[in-house]
Amino acid sequence: MSVGTVLWGVKSIFYVLSDDDKKEYKCVIKGKTLNTEFNLKNRREVSPLVAGDRVDFDKSSPTEGLINRRLKRINEIKRLKSGGREVQTLAANIDQLVIVDSIYNPPFRTFFIDRCLFTADCMNVKSIIVFNKIDLLDEAVAEFYKFTVGAYEKLGYKTLETSIVTGAGIDELKETLKGKISSFNGHSGVGKSSLIAKLDPNFSSIKIGGISKKFDRGVHTTTYAQMYRLEEDTMIADTPGIREFSIFIDKPEDVENNFRDFDDYRPDCKYPNCQHRDEPDCAVRKAVEIGDIYGFRYESYLRIRETIAKLKDSRIL
Repeated sequence: MSVGTVLWGVKSIFYVLSDDDKKEYKCVIKGKTLNTEFNLKNRREVSPLVAGDRVDFDKSSPTEGLINRRLKRINEIKRLKSGGREVQTLAANIDQLVIVDSIYNPPFRTFFIDRCLFTADCMNVKSIIVFNKIDLLDEAVAEFYKFTVGAYEKLGYKTLETSIVTGAGIDELKETLKGKISSFNGHSGVGKSSLIAKLDPNFSSIKIGGISKKFDRGVHTTTYAQMYRLEEDTMIADTPGIREFSIFIDKPEDVENNFRDFDDYRPDCKYPNCQHRDEPDCAVRKAVEIGDIYGFRYESYLRIRETIAKLKDSRIL
């Protein structure tokens, strides 16, 4: 029996990189079903295996194999599909989350970035914000952009500026990825796949999408996550372009405990279980009012909390 990492899979076929000989094997699940102990109430799991999953498998030929079981995941990134009836895992067992957004075309949206950062913090996974298409930065958005980058850096998040056109930031990004398994996440059209292709000429065949003029959003090109080997010890998961990012924690009351913005102010709230909404003598809301906590981050907190409240029926049984 061998152990390996799932690089990608479509329907019932999965490509596994073996730990021992570093070769790829085209695999199917032994017995056609895999017990993953999936238990999110009233929802179906889209696929039992995704990029980054660790599996036990038997080699049936020099190029093929049978997957026996999925090893326990260290972490996983999920989203809801089909009106909330399905759960899709995008990637598993990652070391860091690379959040890619664009300066323009489509414009960057802080709420999506904040959801990704929150999820990474909940999983104790390092996060990096990559502002791509920096060559398109102009005076119309420069002030807001500078303010936003400064806010994230003040909170301790690493930010990078990149451009496929000029090559800016590519070497720094490559160094940041070195020796880690990284998941690239972002809206369609922000340039995730283009960045990965720029990191290594061997990835030049990655499918690149365009921009929807009607909605100023990207056109979906990546339909499943695929793991790429940049170097022997460096792997990148290119995930589907997503407009929603689902967060699965047990209670909305837990959101504030994982929002690092509140750490310096939470102890001064009048009530120990303060939710920082309409409670009296709330130190967090006072900090927001005087600008010590960024207003856009507080709005993200409220919206994330609202999302969790709506997902109460998804609690793990």
